[in-house]
Amino acid sequence: MKLRTADQLRELVTATLLAAGASDANARVVAHSVVDSNLAGHDSHGVVRIPSLVRDALSGKLKPAVSPRVTQENLSTAVVDGGSTFGHVGSRLATEIAIRKAQETSIAGVALTRANHTGRIGEWAEMGAAEGMVTLVLGSRANSSRGTAGGTLAPYGGRSGAMGTSPIAWSVPRRSGQTPILLDYATSAVAQGKLQIARLKGESVPLGWIIDSQGRPTTDVEAFFGGGAQLPFGGHKGYALALIVSLLSIGLSAGDKLDPSEHASCLFVVCVDPAAFRPAEEFLDFVEQTAARIKAVPPAKGFDEVLLPGEPEARSRIARMRDGIPLPDEIWTELAQLAEGLGVPGGTDLDG
Repeated sequence: MKLRTADQLRELVTATLLAAGASDANARVVAHSVVDSNLAGHDSHGVVRIPSLVRDALSGKLKPAVSPRVTQENLSTAVVDGGSTFGHVGSRLATEIAIRKAQETSIAGVALTRANHTGRIGEWAEMGAAEGMVTLVLGSRANSSRGTAGGTLAPYGGRSGAMGTSPIAWSVPRRSGQTPILLDYATSAVAQGKLQIARLKGESVPLGWIIDSQGRPTTDVEAFFGGGAQLPFGGHKGYALALIVSLLSIGLSAGDKLDPSEHASCLFVVCVDPAAFRPAEEFLDFVEQTAARIKAVPPAKGFDEVLLPGEPEARSRIARMRDGIPLPDEIWTELAQLAEGLGVPGGTDLDG
């Protein structure tokens, strides 16, 4: 395990993506997003994703230099065509549009379609909160809605995959300088990226995360990659939420109309201006009073304190900016070899 700085990783990722044909703007958006995921402690959505994105770019499945575009809009809604480029780029544009429209009309919804992996969707919810907006982000992969062939998430009571992991994020703004309240998780018991991390480390996973190709619960991560499926969190509750997220993110973006061969991640972003319902300062007063009441609850045995949703990510950023981002040697070696193979200047020295 080696520690790397955020700047070092951003530079490496940017150079690698540029060498793979990305535009400068796209490369920098992706580099910022994946490294921010590592800083937030969500390594499953961090630089570990770069090799697969580069492979898709080189194979033509991903269009690294394309700019997403708005295909339909009115005062408070829009549809963004991700252009089969990096999903991080389309997701950022969709969120920026939702924020701007909500600032003008109080509430706005934007659908994104034809995107690649959209990254840690909590990032897009945080963007809205930073502008004072209550923000909801729903995501799913359109390919996963087409029967069992495209899905990695098994419905409750099922023995094979039929849906995507359908992540959901909510953010609520707080006063300036305060970490927003942030809900951000997949509706599966675990994100697929965490299974990839476990596979790289040769580790088993907890029971209840995955099933094998015969629908049997297992702790062997290879059983998932060998034709198994993920399980929803909370049994029937996670399954039902996954279905709703899938119906809205895919259905409203018309992701079901895309070619099944495309990487078709979809998002639905909603921004709400609290000032449309009551004075903004009064709403923020309520948020702070609620946060203070929860933080004042004595910790249960085995806990040091009660944390608010979003605090773990904020603390991880502080620690990793100070101490460095820990990366398994296997991931760093793969990134270094990838950069070297693409002719990134200094690529042969990246193992140092």
